[in-house]
Amino acid sequence: MSENDLMIANKNQHMYDCYGAAYHAKRGREADSSWNRYLDQPMIEALFDGLAAGRVVDLGCGSGLMTRWLRDQGHIAVGVDFSETLIDIARTENPDLDFSVANIKATPYPASSFDIAVSALVLHYEQDLGPIFAEVARVLRPNSRFIFTMHHPVDEVSHSHERLSNARTITPYFHNKPYTFDMAGMQLTAYHHTFENISEALFANGFVIERIREARMLDTVKDHFPDYYERTNNYPSFVGFRARLFAQ
Repeated sequence: MSENDLMIANKNQHMYDCYGAAYHAKRGREADSSWNRYLDQPMIEALFDGLAAGRVVDLGCGSGLMTRWLRDQGHIAVGVDFSETLIDIARTENPDLDFSVANIKATPYPASSFDIAVSALVLHYEQDLGPIFAEVARVLRPNSRFIFTMHHPVDEVSHSHERLSNARTITPYFHNKPYTFDMAGMQLTAYHHTFENISEALFANGFVIERIREARMLDTVKDHFPDYYERTNNYPSFVGFRARLFAQ
């Protein structure tokens, strides 16, 4: 990791530590968390379809919302995140679950200890996906699954709020450069990844892609969030992957 990348990572961590309570409160309000509830969560549930309950690690678990959902689905779930603020909230609200403060590239778990790894809207914060995928491969058992969601590569290079004749302006696609966005009072930095970049990093670390899902808002909330529904059912927003670790 370069000095600049380390500085960006530290800034993101600082943002979540300072604004973690506000971010958690945002996730608890339906109007402010519609993209999580009605885009990301249904996509993750679809990617879990057909998988038996098992031991699951939630990478970048934040305040533990996904970890709790995993528990409620019958999994034995643990969570890890780099933000002490968010982990404190997760522990307070879920005293029966195990959470750790750590970088997801170096988790505290033994090798081959999980059946599934999941990461919801986290990996776009990392420029180099290789070390993360290597750590996931380390903690997963052979033939286990890795489910993750992230910003859609096309959305990252389009002007999300600018349209010309109901179209979007696309900027150059083939790069791995950082970009910034605002959320819950935070200015965060993420990195653009191409589909090739994602798939090659998976393959290099022993994974094969089983499924890809592109999020679209549920029809059941069309009338409740008409603007978001129109936007997310015409233009990409999030993408999800289910990958299997090769037998070793």
